[in-house]
Amino acid sequence: MRQDNTVDLGVVQIHKKVIGDIAAASVKEVAGAQLATFGVISYVAEIFGYKNYPAVSVTVDKDHQISIKIRVIIYYGMNIPVIARQIQDVIRQAVEDAVDINLKEINVNVQAVERRE
Repeated sequence: MRQDNTVDLGVVQIHKKVIGDIAAASVKEVAGAQLATFGVISYVAEIFGYKNYPAVSVTVDKDHQISIKIRVIIYYGMNIPVIARQIQDVIRQAVEDAVDINLKEINVNVQAVERRE
């Protein structure tokens, strides 16, 4: 008979801000898009090393299913639906790889279209 030599060390809890940080970081991998920015406050916070992503919202419903809403800017000339699907795929893969959580939904809200510099 085989013995189980595992020891329960406690509970691992992951704050929804961590999931938002993963989603925000993964958008950088998609060519043709960036997170929407919200004025000088976000810029100043980033300069001082504070991760503030008002463009990412993470919600947990009563059934403990997680949804992400992300606001992005798409570069002019890109196919918006294709880029939005790429963003969804990249976020889903990054979250599943990092925290082993299946997301209920990932909603991409295109806030603007900008020309690249």
